This record gives sequence, structure tokens and C-alpha cells, in this order.
Amino acid sequence: MPRKLFGPGLRSPILFNNDEDAFAEKTGLGRVEQDCEGHSRPRYQLLKEVKFFEVLVKSYRECDSAPFVFDLLIKSCLELKKIDGSIEIVKMLRSKGISPSISTCNALISEVSRCKGSFVGYGVFKEVFGLESCEHGEKMRRGFRARPNVHSFNELMVGFYRNGEVEMVEEIWSEMDRFGCVANGFSYGVLMAVFCEVGRLSEAERLWEEMRVKGIMPDVVAYNTVIGGFCKAGEVEKAEGLYREMGLSGIECSCVTFEHLIEGYCRIGDVDSAILVYKDMLRRDFRLEALTMELLIGGLCEQKRVFEALKIMRSAMRDVSFHPSGKSYELLINGLCEDGKIEEALKLQSEMVGKGFDPNSAIYSAFIEGHVKLGNEEMAAMLRKEMSAAQKQKQED
Repeated sequence: MPRKLFGPGLRSPILFNNDEDAFAEKTGLGRVEQDCEGHSRPRYQLLKEVKFFEVLVKSYRECDSAPFVFDLLIKSCLELKKIDGSIEIVKMLRSKGISPSISTCNALISEVSRCKGSFVGYGVFKEVFGLESCEHGEKMRRGFRARPNVHSFNELMVGFYRNGEVEMVEEIWSEMDRFGCVANGFSYGVLMAVFCEVGRLSEAERLWEEMRVKGIMPDVVAYNTVIGGFCKAGEVEKAEGLYREMGLSGIECSCVTFEHLIEGYCRIGDVDSAILVYKDMLRRDFRLEALTMELLIGGLCEQKRVFEALKIMRSAMRDVSFHPSGKSYELLINGLCEDGKIEEALKLQSEMVGKGFDPNSAIYSAFIEGHVKLGNEEMAAMLRKEMSAAQKQKQED
């Protein structure tokens, strides 16, 4: 039998004004706000919602009301970015012995971690699941239907990873095991990303093998994480092995996969292999990122292959409507000046300005050093004065 919000003949409890105002003040729902379409909502309409909320809470147990209505209210607050209001609603529900659903709790933890920081999110995690500290660790208070699941811990791990709190990610991983939650592929991916970020590749590999043993199939994110870790460490052969394994496993690679491989090859000075990966990337119609082009140009310029780098950039601009970054221009201009190709560098610098990139100190320095190499001290001195004046003007602005 479907649950009814109100039983027959039941009167709605009276809401006192002070309760109404207190709730409105805490949640922010008592002020004139805008809805999702940007229209203002009068205060009296919002206070009706507050009264409705109080009615739901006070009549919940007597009427056997469906609990999902509280979840809808909390999620609505989250969509409106009323984070504090969402937290206050959960606290008020807990004071009545009511707990939101696990998906609502996880959404709240995620949003709080993102907007207020991972440690605040962790505090909310303990709050919404009724945890309390004791001698034997953390235990669940009675009377709460929601228990943390793997997604709850994943949200915490992502929050701490985003804030660079490596030790806390590991702590949450251990806490997940204490709660009897089984880590999924996403959980492993986050922890492996942490290990790769700090250069603990052996531990990332251990987790990778642990996933295989447990029969957890890695997704494209997990593959990209480990491939990126290997590439940053210069172990491109291992990264290539995983890339081939992706294809054999039927997992489609992404733009990030190719970017990692290009970066890896450029790091070890194998620019030709990086170019092959780049061409394969274009054949698959992946969108070219500015960073990828910067890596290629930088690698080619280091090997004195500046005109080849310029050709690659021109082709991308022509064939895939690529818009170069200021860094790409800077690398090319520096390479041309080092080769004594001042005229070509000036043409490129003019194009750079036309695209909205003003010359910075690195550009000035490249031209100054280029003129010095050619023995043109007079032009170098003029450029030094111009650079000094430009820097002074920038400081005044």
C-alpha cells in the first residue's frame, strides 16, 4: 500500500513564528531568491515551503510519510547552492531521528567538499551518518537508516585528492575497509592517481595487480591514471604496454591517453614517437589541446627542429581550426632566435600580437639574445630599454 503524507482527519500541527524565522534564517529559504530560470520568488512563498517542511517533520512518524520528500528538499537546496541550508535541514532531520537517503547524503558530502573544502566535507560525512568517536574507533549511532557505502568514501577520497591531501586519501581508504565497504574501480583509480602524483609508482602497480586478482575491471580513467604515472616517470614502454592492453580489452582510449603518451615521449627525448602518437590522435578525430601542441613544439625546438615544429602548428591551424597558445608562440620565437632567424621570429611575433598575445619578458629576452648572437648590440640595447619601459607600464597599470 502506498504511503500517505497525511492520515484521514489529521490536523496539520501549528508552526510558531519563531520556529519559522529560525529555520528561514539558517537555511536562507526565507529571503527573496531566484529560481532556476532567474525569477525572484517572494518571501511568503518560501515561508510556505518552510511551513510545509515543518509539517512533514512533525507528522512523519504519525502519518507514515514517505521519506523521499526530505531528500527532494535537500537536493533542491544543493541545486540552488544553499549548502549551509542543506546541512541545517539534515541536522533538523537528525534531531527528529530521521535520516536522508544514502544518495542524498553522498550528494551533500560531494557538494560540501567541493565548495567548502575536503575537511568540512569529512565533518559533514560524520554528521549525516551519525558517527561518534569512541575508544574502539568509529561506530554508527542507532536509528539511522543510511549507512555509508563505497560511493560515500569515493566522494571523500576525491575531495581530499582535489585538495592535495595525500595522507587523508589513504586514511579514508583504510576507513572504508573498517566499515566493510568493498572498493570499486573508481576507488582504486583515485588512490592510484594519488600514488602516481607523488611518484609512488610501485604502490600504484601493486593496486593495479590487486584489481586484477579481485576481478575488478579497470575503466578508461584507471588506465589513463597509470599510463600518466608511467609517462611522468619516463617509463613509456610500460605505458605503451597498457595502451595496447586497453585496445585488446575493448576499452576506447581518450584524448588524455594520447596526451600522456606524447608527454612521456617528449620527456625522454623521443620526439619522433611523440609525433606518431600525435598523428594517430588526429586520425581518431580527438580535439587537440593547447598543452599537447606545446609539448610537441617544445620537444622539437629542443632538438633544433624549429621549422618542423612551426609546420606542425600551421597544419593544425589549417586542418583542425587549432588556436595556438601564447606559450606555443613563445617556444617557436625562442627557437628561431636561437637559430639566428630573427626575421622569421619577428613575423611570428607580429602574428602573435594580432591574436591578442602581448610580448612578455621571455619574448624580449629571446630577441635580445638573438641579436647579441648576431653581434647587433645596438638593437639588443634598444630592446632592453623597451622591455624595461613595458614592465614599468605594466606595474603602473
